[in-house]
Amino acid sequence: MTSAQLTPLETGLLPTTFDIKLRLRHKLTCCLVTLLPMAGLSAQDEDASEFPDDVEFGGAFLNPDGLNPDASNSDGFDGSSFDSSAFDDTMFDGADLFNTEVETPNNFRFQLSQQTVAHISRHRYKTPADNTETQHRGLENNRFGLNIRYQNPFAAGWLLQSSAQLRAYLPGDYERDSPGRDGWEWRLNELFVQRSGAQNSFSFGRQTIVWGETIGMSVLDVINTTEYRDLTIIDIEDARLNQWLAVWDHFSDSGNWSSFINLYPEFDPVPVTGSPLFPQPLQVKGQTLRLGSYDRDKELFEVGTRWNRTLTGGDIAIMAARLYENTLRYTLPEDGSNHAQIHINDFALLGFTANRAIDRLLLTFDLAYSHGLLTDTLRQVPDGAGGTAWLPGYDRQDRVSVAAGFEYGISATRQISLGIQAQRFIDLPEDSATRQWRQRDAEGNALLRYSHSLRNEELMLSATAQVALDGDEILLNLAADYRLSDAWEVTGQLILTRAADDSAIYFLERDVRAGLTLSWSF
Repeated sequence: MTSAQLTPLETGLLPTTFDIKLRLRHKLTCCLVTLLPMAGLSAQDEDASEFPDDVEFGGAFLNPDGLNPDASNSDGFDGSSFDSSAFDDTMFDGADLFNTEVETPNNFRFQLSQQTVAHISRHRYKTPADNTETQHRGLENNRFGLNIRYQNPFAAGWLLQSSAQLRAYLPGDYERDSPGRDGWEWRLNELFVQRSGAQNSFSFGRQTIVWGETIGMSVLDVINTTEYRDLTIIDIEDARLNQWLAVWDHFSDSGNWSSFINLYPEFDPVPVTGSPLFPQPLQVKGQTLRLGSYDRDKELFEVGTRWNRTLTGGDIAIMAARLYENTLRYTLPEDGSNHAQIHINDFALLGFTANRAIDRLLLTFDLAYSHGLLTDTLRQVPDGAGGTAWLPGYDRQDRVSVAAGFEYGISATRQISLGIQAQRFIDLPEDSATRQWRQRDAEGNALLRYSHSLRNEELMLSATAQVALDGDEILLNLAADYRLSDAWEVTGQLILTRAADDSAIYFLERDVRAGLTLSWSF
């Protein structure tokens, strides 16, 4: 994604690309809410610090029966655009659902939850147009949720898996009065069938593809589309949207291959106006700009393959793909209407990953080279009156992105992790007729997380700090997760944010949110 900042449209300047700010905000929120799961590491995460032999260090379990690693690593709520604080994926942990030799009298799992999140501080912030606005105290999320997951190993080597969700928006929730929702919403997340053998596995249906090693910061986790609405605890698994994919995995002593084809690529949904991350609609000369979705006028496809090999104490992988950028690009309309023009972009991706386990320490590294990404520019052209004007445009450029981090098990009950992501475009044009908007030499984010489990893992405390490398955005999340029983769980959270005036998330300056979620799993 590009990450340049747009000069405010409200200033009345000549038309220019406004999607720069949208894309920057999307990129920042991807990082801000990527690694804020259920108030701390799950028991599965803590067990991973011991690095058992049957676990691939990239995070996917290597199933001796040849099950698709991506499918077995999914949590069943991959298509959710809502808060994982409302739905804990650890309720679905365990390999029994994938083992045809184990009797599974009930293939359904359910989770009911009630979530409440509110602003607890009244604060002011400056808009890009240099106006001052006020964020008042009050309720933001008040919703009831139902998540359903179905897994059925209906025959030897066969697996059927699906998941769905329902949300009912109660009074006070910002989504309650959203047009077209009628106070509730539902979604089919997963629906795929998988055939596995000794060395090969094939799956088809709605599912996800996960590449990369660095938790929350991977520069290679760009295949799945995503949607973010809320600024509350949310795990990347709950933001990924499944697509219709055919996936083939081949396992051998010389390394494992995983290939996919997507004959109907989708794009990130249009931002929901009025949501916490997009509180105000874009305005141009007093008109609300309508973004819209891509109306297909040609056949699209995505394809990719990945090879990985497990070594002593770690593994390495190389990958290549032909993809479309998940986030649509917009430019201002040229026909005088308020409908923005939509642009899509295909590019080539080459990647390399590696990790190394040293006792309780796991080191991770991701490298991505993207060829043919569109970069936002302003071009100086004659204005017809003897002067010049700056008009929006795009250039195709190449980008190098790097992510690195570590996970360290301080003890059996405490764990710390750090991830850093940086990227830069290479060989940007420097001619005087083209001005790149905030295409800095390098930019990125850092994510630091600490968790501590108490009372035999009944209570989990965690702290997560997300910081932009330029210091313009800072998020601190404090969370506590308490298991009342095997079925009941309560989660509390406190989220504090800081943002510079020229940041894409300027409206989160000195923002404080608090939330409480009660869930019942059966």
